[in-house]
Amino acid sequence: MNEDVPGIVVRVLQGNQTEDDMQVFLQWYHTSQENKDNFFQLKHIYELRKGVKKPDVIEMEASWDRLWEKLKKQSATHISSSETNQGKRYISIVRYAGVAAVAILLMVVGVRFFYKGHDQIVWVEVRTGAKSEPQTIRLSDGSIVRLNASSLFRYPEKFGRGEREVYLDGEAYFSITKDDRHDFIVHTDKQRINVLGTEFNVFGYSSDPYTITTLVNGKVKLGTYDNEGNLKNEVMMYPNQQIYFDKQSYQTTLSEVNTLDATSWMKGIYSFRDAPLEEIARRLEKIYGVTIIIPDEVDRKEEYTGKFFAHQTKEEIANVLNFKRQFRLQFSDDTIFLQKR
Repeated sequence: MNEDVPGIVVRVLQGNQTEDDMQVFLQWYHTSQENKDNFFQLKHIYELRKGVKKPDVIEMEASWDRLWEKLKKQSATHISSSETNQGKRYISIVRYAGVAAVAILLMVVGVRFFYKGHDQIVWVEVRTGAKSEPQTIRLSDGSIVRLNASSLFRYPEKFGRGEREVYLDGEAYFSITKDDRHDFIVHTDKQRINVLGTEFNVFGYSSDPYTITTLVNGKVKLGTYDNEGNLKNEVMMYPNQQIYFDKQSYQTTLSEVNTLDATSWMKGIYSFRDAPLEEIARRLEKIYGVTIIIPDEVDRKEEYTGKFFAHQTKEEIANVLNFKRQFRLQFSDDTIFLQKR
């Protein structure tokens, strides 16, 4: 049975799909491994198009066109099969489909991206859930990445001959192998970090209005960008420095810090020093998989200093937040209400 294939795919990938749309998409997706590979190839190319740092446009368009032709031929075969056999519904991916994450498909997956002629770069995505232990990832150049909870990290299975580029949505600690000929670049939401060989921590969730980068040793150049990918600011960082980047105002604040506060999460300790309660709550939500509701705006802005531990219960972390007994605590499933007394 023929469908409005372009419309269905656009709605699915942009997150505006109906239940019927999703059934059509999932039926196509699960039909073969080739369909899954094709979906992630297109998804990855389109995400790079939307990102701050894009590969060579001509090469990327050529990659897209090759894959698109392949999908059109595949789609024609599928439609013919569906009309002559069991009337099954198949769909094909359209050239200008917008891309958004389909949560049930984004676990730990390999993504192929045809780039620079016939060379292939195999991309790997690692996603960690709330309450998960830090994951250690060894990159092909020997660099080590420790990935925190509720984070997404995308990296090439093997680095090519150019810059070593990775993508982070979350928190990670990087220990980078020095290579004077190949810069190591970390992309986060509206931010790019260039390094040669160093150790640093990045707290950069796309859902948060800020990003915090802490340099332990070495030297990095940090650039910040607006929504259109235009460079707003560039700062050179040195050991024991931290940059707080406000993604709404595009302001960066450079300060000297104790780096242990930023890196103690790798030992299961979450340290806060003069941090607003709403900022603390936002981070605890990612670590413990809870929702913290603070109705009073004044309370949300109040600053706190303290520590939390990875294996604490929601009751225990609520009691730490309420150490002055200023709140009336209420619990509902995984939601904590901090109601002012």
